[in-house]
Parts: sequence; C-alpha cells; structure tokens
Amino acid sequence: MSSCPTCGSQSSLSSPAPRKSAAGKIAVAAAVVIAVVVVALVAPTLINIALHQQGNPVITILQPQSQKPKFVAREELVQHALDTINKDRADFGLSPVKLSSNDAAQFHAEDVFKTKQISHWTTEGEKPYMTYTNYGGEGSVQQNVAIAGFTSEQYKECQTNILLDCEKIDPLSTIDELEYEMMYKDSECCSDGHKDNILNTHHTHVSIGIVYDQYYLVLVQNFENDYGLKVAVNGGQVKVSGTLLAGTLDHIAIYYDEMPTPQVYEQNKRRLSYSAGELVATVVKPLPPGYYYEPPEGYSIVEANRWTPEGNSVNVVFNLASAVQDDGVYTLFATVKDGEEMFEVTSYSIFVDSENSKEG
Repeated sequence: MSSCPTCGSQSSLSSPAPRKSAAGKIAVAAAVVIAVVVVALVAPTLINIALHQQGNPVITILQPQSQKPKFVAREELVQHALDTINKDRADFGLSPVKLSSNDAAQFHAEDVFKTKQISHWTTEGEKPYMTYTNYGGEGSVQQNVAIAGFTSEQYKECQTNILLDCEKIDPLSTIDELEYEMMYKDSECCSDGHKDNILNTHHTHVSIGIVYDQYYLVLVQNFENDYGLKVAVNGGQVKVSGTLLAGTLDHIAIYYDEMPTPQVYEQNKRRLSYSAGELVATVVKPLPPGYYYEPPEGYSIVEANRWTPEGNSVNVVFNLASAVQDDGVYTLFATVKDGEEMFEVTSYSIFVDSENSKEG
C-alpha cells in the first residue's frame, strides 16, 4: 500500500512482506493507508526468533496477539464514524453534519474493496460527483477515502497460507485510527486537505461507505453541501431552483469531463487527486437590451433564459446546448456568496452523447 491518491506527494511506505517459517506461524502486520488522506503503518507485532542448537527456528511472541475481533454491523460502524466526525467538528467549534441517505459513498467503498486499489475513480471511470449525481445527489460533494489492511498480494497470502498469522482488522478502532490520521497527521502527506474537508464550515451532510473483512477495511466519506437547490434537466433545458439555506446565488460554472469508461479508470486510478475537469462555460444573468458580456478566453458565457433570485429564492433556467461541444459529462457547480465567502452548493453531472442527454 504505497499510494495516497489525494495527497500532495507519493508515499514510499509499504507494509512488511509476509514471511514463511517451517516451525510455525509468523505474525504479519497490516498497513493503514489514508487514501485521500495519509499513509501509515500499524506497529508490527514484536517477534523474537532464536535458534535451537539443531538450527530449528523458535518463535517467541513478545506482544500478545489480540483476540479475533467480533463482527460489527455496517449500521453501527456508520454511526460510529459519524459520531467521530462530529466530535472532531465540535472540538473546533463547528456544528455537526447530518447523515446523508445518498449511497454513492457505499458504492465507492465496495468498488475499492474489490480492487484493493485506493482511488477517487470508480472502476467504471466515474469521479465522485458523477457517482453522487447517479445516486440522486443534488448538492455538492467532496470525498475522503481511507483504507487499512494488506496489499492485494498479501491479502491473498493471508487467506490461503496456513503458516501466516495475519493481523486482523478491528473495525471500530480502525475507523478511529483512520479519522485520527486524517485529522492530525494529514499535513505530512496532504497539506491538511482531508482535515479541511472534515472541518469545512459549509458542509451540511456526510454519507459514509464502509466495507471490511478480517484483513481489509475501506472507509469513504462523501461530505455534502446541501443548501436546498434542485436541478431538473429536460432535453437541453436546465432548471436550477429552490430556497437557499444561506447566501445568494452568484453564478453557475459548467465543467467538462470525458465519458467515464474502464479505460479512464486505468489511466487515473493512481493519481494523487481529482479535479472538476475543464471549465467550458459560466451561466450568468441575462443583460438588458443593448448590453452584452465581453467573451472570456478559454470558456464561453451562457446567458440564462430566466434568472430571478429574490433573496434566498432561486429560479434559473438556461440552455445547456450552447456549452456542449463533445460527448462527455457536463457538471454544474452552482456557487453561493454568503458575506465575504463563496462556496459550491451543487456538483450535478449531466451525461451527454451525440444522440441524447440524460441525468447523471
């Protein structure tokens, strides 16, 4: 486990390789990787190997092995992870986040568990905001991913080699450890990006994905800004409407990604971070007759057909077709201004092909 997908630099840490012994079992420690977070190693069990006069190895365990952890239901683990997040937020004077019902985080966790490859891309090539939209999300989403366990090769060894006594996952304490790494050791790899995500003032919800067995655990945190906006797509017409919890709508940016495929996953699965793609357009208020926007470089201006925000109320309608140039995914990032702060309240993906478009 040597990669940290959203960290600022590649980690060189790796877990100890399993070793074989003709005399008995060897204890092997699992690695902890905060894949959107940090990489650390679980302290290995201390082993003293002495030799008989005949040369046969004798293994003395100096640190007692823990008992086999009991199975914990996913619902209990999710609640534990949520309580841990909200405790950290409370320690910094922040309001708690609510548990989201969006299933994108769980889907992503199951995907990572299958591959044993920590990544922000799913094996179908989707970024987090695409999967979030596919599962009905209409707010904005920012993702943390963390894993604990063995490499894929070592995982197979632990399952099949009776001479190995591999360290077992205790899910509750492992979740605590991963959260601690993201909160208090994130600067070592990731410039506190994951800590900042946990402590983001504007987050309202989090969906939590957890999958584990005795040798591997995946934790996904999808933090959301759900401020009450809804997105409706009808052909090329897009409607963004609702009543904001705070602030006023400033603009809507449209970013482009190529259509997700397994090939996109293979190309990006080890990248240290993900971006919003390429800015292709910005949706703005319509101007009075006789006025026009000066065309910017690198992206286009889309004047809304309707832009009638009144206080916190939003009702914007625009034609997406003028921003579409190629097949792919067009993601709407609606930005709210609240005092001196600006933040996103949607990350809604629309999948477009040459014949039709559909909601992500």
